[in-house]
Amino acid sequence: MGRRGHSDRILAGQARWRPEGHHRDHSEGTMITSDQELDATLERIRRLQAQVAHLRKTETNPVNYRLSVSGFIAEIDRMQLEVREYLSLHPAERVAGT
Repeated sequence: MGRRGHSDRILAGQARWRPEGHHRDHSEGTMITSDQELDATLERIRRLQAQVAHLRKTETNPVNYRLSVSGFIAEIDRMQLEVREYLSLHPAERVAGT
């Protein structure tokens, strides 16, 4: 990489990228509804964390760094809450609640 041009920057707006088949209705209850969605969410968290780690190594301006990662960190926090909510329920409780 070495040189950082304007077009190769990772932008906070990219934190909203979702893999194909990753559709949820955020208006109701638990957002993760299966172990497959759990795995996809955990992978997405890992990717966003890697992007933040990359920016931490490459961004030289602290203000730009904070502005760049704030969206990623907010998305990571939101998804970690989803994971926590999903894991807090026993599978029998999920079935009974639907």
